[in-house]
Amino acid sequence: MYAPAVASALPSPLFLLVGALACASAEPTADDSQAEADSCSLAASSTTWENWGAGFFAGYCRTCHSSGTADRRGAPEAVNFDSEADALAQLDAVERTVLDDGTMPIGGGVPDVELERLREYLACGR
Repeated sequence: MYAPAVASALPSPLFLLVGALACASAEPTADDSQAEADSCSLAASSTTWENWGAGFFAGYCRTCHSSGTADRRGAPEAVNFDSEADALAQLDAVERTVLDDGTMPIGGGVPDVELERLREYLACGR
């Protein structure tokens, strides 16, 4: 007796996996946004300009990036971190140069724990 090949009519597991991956999106979802909001609610209450940011920028940035600094060591005149408003105006540049590229501060030296706090502050503390 002859039995038809039913299995050949079904998609292969590999085909299903490739299809699922192709449909996956790298865009944040509502769940991602809620998870960030939940983590930010805790981080925002513990990482603020007053209790952390002012000290971080004073210690790691204002040696060169302050309106009162005579020897700016080549730092652009318009890039200062004298206030929270100054820091937030440079938010993208801070994220790129300090966290992504690691080119600031010149000479490095920021401990990983402080870099994580900076990441929290930039994402949540404002």
